[in-house]
Amino acid sequence: MDFNIYVTSYLTSSERRISPQWDLAYLKRRLEGITGIPPSDQTLLHYPTSTSDEVRILSDGQKYSEERDQATRVSDLNIAPYSRVHVTDITGNTDMNLDEENEQNAGFELSEEDYAKRTDSVLNWKRENKLGRFDPTVEQQRQKEAAQSEELTSKMTVGDRCRVISIQGERRGVVRFIGKIQALDKGENTWVGVEFDEPVGKNNGAIGDEQIFSCGPKHGSFLKPKQVEVGDYPPIDPFESDDEL
Repeated sequence: MDFNIYVTSYLTSSERRISPQWDLAYLKRRLEGITGIPPSDQTLLHYPTSTSDEVRILSDGQKYSEERDQATRVSDLNIAPYSRVHVTDITGNTDMNLDEENEQNAGFELSEEDYAKRTDSVLNWKRENKLGRFDPTVEQQRQKEAAQSEELTSKMTVGDRCRVISIQGERRGVVRFIGKIQALDKGENTWVGVEFDEPVGKNNGAIGDEQIFSCGPKHGSFLKPKQVEVGDYPPIDPFESDDEL
């Protein structure tokens, strides 16, 4: 049965309907029409909910294979209804493959002042639509989140017991990694790698072929610092009852 997901990129955000019977190659062609990023340049990141900070890689653009994409069904990717697929461009040209500097230097030279005056440029298009550096809230929010992450991670140490609380309930485990991950967001943000006590995670501590830390299958996840609370959180005893004295 078809279902809806959220599709995002650095320029777009929309709700779309997909079919579990599609192959990955067809899904990427559909995503190209939404984001402007060719299938061969797409890295697909999956978030369990539209606002989740937990992430896993569905498809790594650095290892693109059309044959493999054609052999992979959407149903194989474990994409849940109303989860989010974020599309990034491995070439770095996330603005629909248009780059201000390349445009300015394509075949002729303009001074920065003359280029800024043009009305048919990518720069002007982004300015009019308040995208990228012209979005007045982006940099402010980015700095706020970076400061929050730095404050939170300063109180964390690899080996700390921790818990993660979400709509799925409480999960407990151990902090195994704190740092930046190039494969996820080009090293822009700080991530916390958690090894859960139970197989309630997304991976085995690896992102693609890069082993960030080691744990059992489905025991690992990478989360934003605000999702992780460190403290005296021992493994949950499944036989413990609040009704017993």
